[in-house]
Amino acid sequence: MKRRSSLLARVAGAILLTTATIGSASVLLSEWIVEGQRHQDLLRRAELVAATQADALSGPVWELDNRSAQRMIEALTARDPAIRSITVFETDRNVPLAEIIVGGENDAERVTVERPIVLHGREGRVQTVGTLRIAFSTAEVRQATLDALIPVVGLLLLSLLGAMAVLGLTLNRMVLHPLRRLTQLASAMAHGDYGARMDTGRTDEIGVLADGFNRMAATVQDHTSTLESRVRDRTEALAATNRAIMDSINYAQLIQSSILPSADVLSAGLTEHFVLWRPRDVVSGDFYVCREVPDGFVVAVADCTGHGVPGAFMTMTASAMLNNALDLLGASDPAAVLAAVDRKVRAALHQEGEARNGAECFDNGLDLALCHIRPADGRLVYAGARIPLLIVSDDGVTELRADRRSLGYRPAGQPAGRCGAESSFTNHSILLRPGQTFILGTDGLADQSGGERGRSFGRARLREMLRQGGTGPLDRLKSELENSLDHFQSGHEQRDDITLFGFRVRLTDAAAASQPGSDKRAA
Repeated sequence: MKRRSSLLARVAGAILLTTATIGSASVLLSEWIVEGQRHQDLLRRAELVAATQADALSGPVWELDNRSAQRMIEALTARDPAIRSITVFETDRNVPLAEIIVGGENDAERVTVERPIVLHGREGRVQTVGTLRIAFSTAEVRQATLDALIPVVGLLLLSLLGAMAVLGLTLNRMVLHPLRRLTQLASAMAHGDYGARMDTGRTDEIGVLADGFNRMAATVQDHTSTLESRVRDRTEALAATNRAIMDSINYAQLIQSSILPSADVLSAGLTEHFVLWRPRDVVSGDFYVCREVPDGFVVAVADCTGHGVPGAFMTMTASAMLNNALDLLGASDPAAVLAAVDRKVRAALHQEGEARNGAECFDNGLDLALCHIRPADGRLVYAGARIPLLIVSDDGVTELRADRRSLGYRPAGQPAGRCGAESSFTNHSILLRPGQTFILGTDGLADQSGGERGRSFGRARLREMLRQGGTGPLDRLKSELENSLDHFQSGHEQRDDITLFGFRVRLTDAAAASQPGSDKRAA
């Protein structure tokens, strides 16, 4: 997250840096000027003192009275603390006549002044009798400079603090407070308060900014109101459309449910049964059939192309074609019925003969398993198109494989202009025995994803559950299957329509007695 910084702090920092730079330059310049002036004053004073003292020393030097000369220079040193040394020389002699040194030789910077000692005679004669050398310390120059600059520096600091305080208050009142107010209003707009406005009583840049913000807020409020009105109208229209669509789909569900067999029809020829039917959407692409025929019953399960509304259309078409084929051909030859439904689907979907273009050659159809149950004969004849028949008994789970061919689809490898030809299906005849459980189901259950890794439920899992509970009550088997599916699917969307039809056949007494080993079982 980016750290926020105060505009006042940044402006104050810039002012402080600028003022400090200018003040430092001013102090250094003032120091240079004042120190130069003080140095010139010290030099003039040294010249004056040397001139005066040289005239006073002319007598003692002429008379070579070193004691008088020593007393005079000692008195001068006592009067002027800036003097560090005084030396009096005779003419043409390097040994001083009198000398005094105050402090060390290198204790401070010095200014040295030399002056000839001149003797004035009575007749106007002028004679140089010696030399006076005086060394003055410059320490008082530095101290005087500092004493002069301290008030200037103090005044400069006070001016800086005062200017910063006044500028800070002015900046806060005229700039920062309006900007904070503008930020608050912008935040309010971001949270949906489009009526926020800023006071516009100024004519400067802040006033122009406030006017621009208010115009923008008014524009946003107007556009938002218009957009909300349009969204509300569109939402109401979409809701009405959705209600109409859902009403139509729910009514289609009622129509689809009407083609499914009732509980009375299922119970008439079946000892026990269960149906696990879970459409992925409101309506399903799966359907199942149980109808009475002259010599028994027909049980079928179908999985049509697609799911939802397209799949439901296919179920209505396929169900009508299956019932029509059963009415025309009877149920004794399930393979022939599958072939007839295959032809009818191709004809209905224009998937046979020459197609005028590739777009008209649909690839739609269904998988179908059909069982003809003859209780009097103790037999079940099964034919399947990609939907197998599972038989559960005390010996385990047996699978009768379906033909690897669907109904109505264009066969793989067939030319695009040719939408398919007839194919044959195989009948499987099964001897009915008491206690057998028959299972027909689409691939929706086995293909359903779930679990921690999102894998499919699988046929092996289904077969194991049938092996463990397939010989018990079918109501309990259905409950176990539903619970297992719900637990496995948790959090994953349903991928396809799920249909599982389990049943047991009610055998007639004659059929039961004719079964091999029936006397032994009866005993």
